[in-house]
Amino acid sequence: MTEVDRAPVILAETKWTAEQRAEFDRRRRSRNWALFGAMIGLCLLIYAIAVVKLYHAGHMW
Repeated sequence: MTEVDRAPVILAETKWTAEQRAEFDRRRRSRNWALFGAMIGLCLLIYAIAVVKLYHAGHMW
């Protein structure tokens, strides 16, 4: 790809007020907690499936 093919990248600087920044941080934090909960739930689901499969196959205890 040559220099002519690339679209120019324009970086817009955002001027946020303290309230806007606080709201942005609050929303990001809540999204992070939601993703964390989803990941923990997925891990627990995979673990539970493995335990049930091993139990029914007779390889546990």
